Amino acid sequence: MKKLLTVAVIAALTSFSSVADESKQLFNQVNIADFPEGDNAYYVSSHYFFAPQQHSGVWDDFGYLNTDTNIQAAYLNYDNVTDIAVSGEWFATKEWFVFGGTEDISHIRNDAEIGFGYLFADKLKLSIRYQDRKYGNDQTMLKAEYNHQINEHDYFGVTLDTESDLDTWTLSGRYFKKLSGDQFISLDIDHEKDYYFNEDYTSAVVNYYMNRNLSFGVGSYDSDLGIQAKYFFSDKFHLGGSIIDFDGGEVYQLSFTAQY
Repeated sequence: MKKLLTVAVIAALTSFSSVADESKQLFNQVNIADFPEGDNAYYVSSHYFFAPQQHSGVWDDFGYLNTDTNIQAAYLNYDNVTDIAVSGEWFATKEWFVFGGTEDISHIRNDAEIGFGYLFADKLKLSIRYQDRKYGNDQTMLKAEYNHQINEHDYFGVTLDTESDLDTWTLSGRYFKKLSGDQFISLDIDHEKDYYFNEDYTSAVVNYYMNRNLSFGVGSYDSDLGIQAKYFFSDKFHLGGSIIDFDGGEVYQLSFTAQY
């Protein structure tokens, strides 16, 4: 169930970005996921940046790296369990930043993380953070994020997030490219090595933006097939949906995003 929740709810969230008069600072989203057992998951999030974010040419991509001070909060209800997560990232200078947060504010004393990092030339973002966990072992995490901006629209980004002992880690990459006119394509690949659950997990998703208002995607979630689509009413509102055919049954997800 850990995998289902990660893929269908958290990983289904859109990334954040915008252009000129279409820049955005506040991103709100509501997600509903229906699982084979009949359970539903509800996820509501809000993410605020203290500087305008410019999109990459489509209305749900705002570049690869977060390089501005930001705060976010999220509410998750699943299987009679409710979590309220809060976090923030503050750039004390253009390069140095600190951050902190908790996955459940009701257990902030023993379920929180703090850390700091450095941004090199708006391309390489390195950070270290300490996680104090109520369930599981406390751990020190290392993270490296790199963005190669090919041109105004196209870019390639890669992230390595690992425990300090390298037992558990995640390697992810994203390629975004303008085709012609308002047509774009994106490729997201993730591989996770989980020492505690003794499993490896790989996903790959391709999204094709037909125009400013419509996109379609197809992906493999650890060999399970998924399809998704989004309709953009404007640069402020869009609706998304996905179906993932897991071995244990299909997971349906619906999301609505409002960004200002």
